[in-house]
Amino acid sequence: MKILNRTSKDRFNCVKWVRNRVPNLPFGMWTIWNKKQIIDTQNAKIGRVAVITTNRIWGHLAIVTKAGRNVLTINEANWIKGAITERTGKKEDLKIIGFFNPQKKHWN
Repeated sequence: MKILNRTSKDRFNCVKWVRNRVPNLPFGMWTIWNKKQIIDTQNAKIGRVAVITTNRIWGHLAIVTKAGRNVLTINEANWIKGAITERTGKKEDLKIIGFFNPQKKHWN
């Protein structure tokens, strides 16, 4: 894990941090249940939003910054409290359960 930033204004909230980079991220991303509702693909690609399970009710969001055949890199806010971090690993090791494709047309 690599710490990228400790001064970003949204470093304490993964959803706000992702929304600043993915403006069409749906609203209402409070719990892992809400986050699971936006999953529309299982394929990791650069720019997609990773939905991650945690041991908490809230869940977690991150952005895919590199996508290889078996390994991907994600950037995220507040995985480590108050920091923007980068993690690399297999989808399962990063606890990613699916992705939101911001390029896809989503209907409300």
